[in-house]
Amino acid sequence: MHTDERKRLFKKAEIKMIELPWYAQEYIERNKRKKSPNTLLNYILDYITFFDWLITEGYFSGDRGDISLEILENLRAADVECFVDFLAIEQSNSQDTIARKIASLKSLFHYLSQLSEDEHGYPYLKKNVMIKIQANKEKITIEKKAARIEEKILRDEEIFDFRLFVAEGFGHSCVDNKRILNSYLKNKERDLALVSLILGSGLRISEALSLDLDNIDWLKARVSVTRKGNTKDAVTISDIALQDLQAYVSIRNSRYSVSDNQPAIFLSLPTGPNGAVSRLSVRAAQKMIDRYVSSFGKPALTIHKLRHTFATNFHRQNNDLAMLKEQLGHSDMNTTMIYTHIAQEDRRSSVNRADS
Repeated sequence: MHTDERKRLFKKAEIKMIELPWYAQEYIERNKRKKSPNTLLNYILDYITFFDWLITEGYFSGDRGDISLEILENLRAADVECFVDFLAIEQSNSQDTIARKIASLKSLFHYLSQLSEDEHGYPYLKKNVMIKIQANKEKITIEKKAARIEEKILRDEEIFDFRLFVAEGFGHSCVDNKRILNSYLKNKERDLALVSLILGSGLRISEALSLDLDNIDWLKARVSVTRKGNTKDAVTISDIALQDLQAYVSIRNSRYSVSDNQPAIFLSLPTGPNGAVSRLSVRAAQKMIDRYVSSFGKPALTIHKLRHTFATNFHRQNNDLAMLKEQLGHSDMNTTMIYTHIAQEDRRSSVNRADS
């Protein structure tokens, strides 16, 4: 994750953190050096959901920030199970999402009951109800996971069609909405370059948005990427991705009113009276993709599914897992192996079509 994005997420976490009770704020503060800003932000949002549920259900009457430790200490396992039911039924959370939110609460309660210290050196909580709560993740076989991915990626001609839709088709679909059309016309070269780059390289969205101008090797069609763990890789990109990047970079400075002193490749237009041009954020990129895929008629497609699209296509054309592992920046070959199962799903679908 680029330094600018980390700072933005940390700032967002700090703003949201003040909505929590003091002891939850203390826990977040203690973890700033240990956890990623994205993890901390998810913790905060999970805690807000939990504390708001306590108020709605009558465990506490007052503001969220005033919920006392005594309320938490008096909770029973049955109470927390009711919260789990709320997540599943009222909020329609998946089993995996519920497991993540319960894990967030377990980490907070562990801190309050084991690691925190009051003025006498004792933990804030004497009883940790979360020890009694089990939240099981859905057990998904690699075959089932492959089938899920296979249903949501771009296939064959769809890859070309989607790129063309971003380049031209979306403008025709929103011609009656001047606000959306103007935004599209201002950003379409950038959007196309980003879509083409992921489809033509398999980069993670965080890796693509972290790229600076001097990370591109135009002659060798490669980009220098900072991977997870801060390792550096030179990643090959497709010819069409290189062309779309060149087209975008050629208008980047004039369109976004910046010079080469602004290192970020992918930029956002300023918003508000005092807005400034900045590096495009992951969230903004996700919203941008959502707009395109909804109009394209493939709403299940996400930025990460573009990476899966590249990987599936690469494996089908090259059948070289070691090369694909290196291209994707996987640390474990088992992660890359899923694309062999997607290929098997392809063959099974072809056989079924032939039989029908």
